[in-house]
Parts: sequence; C-alpha cells; structure tokens
Amino acid sequence: MNEIAEEVRALLLTLWQAERKPGVRAWAIHVALTYAINKDASINKRDIWKLIQDEYVDNLLLRFPDQREPAQSYRRASGDAWEMFVEEYLNSNDQLRKEGVRAIRLRGEDFTRLTSALGVNLRPRDVDFFLQGVDENGLTRIFGALFPKASYAERIRADEGASRALMEKGLWTATVTLDAREELGTEEQPSVKRQTINDGAFHGCYSFNEHTSPGPKVHIVECTVRGMRNPFIRDIVRRWRSVSHYE
Repeated sequence: MNEIAEEVRALLLTLWQAERKPGVRAWAIHVALTYAINKDASINKRDIWKLIQDEYVDNLLLRFPDQREPAQSYRRASGDAWEMFVEEYLNSNDQLRKEGVRAIRLRGEDFTRLTSALGVNLRPRDVDFFLQGVDENGLTRIFGALFPKASYAERIRADEGASRALMEKGLWTATVTLDAREELGTEEQPSVKRQTINDGAFHGCYSFNEHTSPGPKVHIVECTVRGMRNPFIRDIVRRWRSVSHYE
C-alpha cells in the first residue's frame, strides 16, 4: 500500500502541474483511482479512495493557492470523478458491449424528449446516467437509470424521488456507490440509507467497497469480475434482456 500511496501522490501532483483549471481536479482523481485499481486490484477500492482524498486535501493548496476549502473542493471533484469511473467501468465492459448496452448522459432536448414521453417531471441534474440498449431490431431503447454516489451523506433522499418516479414508468434503477464513509450499516442494524434502499427506493444498490455488508438489495461489486458473475453487470443484462425480449 505504501508503494501505491507514493505513486498516487506523484500522479496527482503531475496531473495538477500539467493543468491548473478546476476541471482537472475531478479528472485527476478519476485517473488516480483507475491507475491504482489497475496496479493492484486486491486493494479495497474504498481504501484507495481514502488515500486519494488525503493526498488531495494535503496537496491541493500547493497547486491551487487560492483554494480556501480543500475538503469542500474534494467533495465536489470526487463526486464528478466517481461518475466518470462508473461510466467508464460500464462502457468498457465486454459483456455489456456484447449486449449493446451503454451508460449515457441525457441533456437538453434529449432529456426533455425522454421525460416528456415518460410523463415525469425531472431535471437533467436529477439523473446522472441512463442505460440505453439496442434491441435485435436495431431500435434504441432507454431501460434504466443510475445514481452514482461515492458516499451518500444526505443525497440519497434526492435520488430516491427521481428513482421512484422512473420506476413507476417501468425503468430499472440502481444506486452505485463506493460507500466511502461506510454509511449503510448492516441488515441486522440498518442505517437510514440502507433502510431507504430496502424499502424500494431503487431496484438495487451496488457497492465497490468490499467491507460493505451485503443484503438482498445491497450487492458487492469486484472490479476484476467482468462477466455475468458480477452482480452489477448481471442485473443490468437481465433487465435489458427482459425488456428487449432477448430471452
């Protein structure tokens, strides 16, 4: 872990040195996370995330002297970075490519067209990603929505409203987390967040933190498991096949 820590620190500093625009902060976190996972997939992803957070906060002022609140900067940048990671993770998955499934963002007229067709009153910022598939007749269909959160804090309630609205219209929804603060509790002693999930706010929760306590709706995702043995990939594929009449 010490070797990874030094490499992650050097990578973050190099990326910041190369580009000082605010947008590079999220990109740098995403690159560092992906690098560390590829370097040693056996390390718990939440531990890598905590390492990146510590390095980010400790070194941000060195690269951005005008930054007054490094912790607040990290919260914003890390949320964007986690979304980048989830999008890349899904769209580089061979099983999903084979099925013709992608995670996409909808904005502007595309978002308005979909929500109008569904009859839901949502804003683009309410939904991070939609799941899109191409069926055997070549038709493109939206069949799901994803709500990535590195940690939940209070945001699960905001996501719940959008998720339930889309579920009522037949879409499959999931919350995808790193459970960075380990806020889900256990099935025996569920936190408010876990209870919200168990009460049907989403079809499922998929955590990349191996220390998250699993349950009927809370699944642990191992990055190195890429096919149908991966519960996240499996459930997306099963839902797509059920709506595209593939099986």
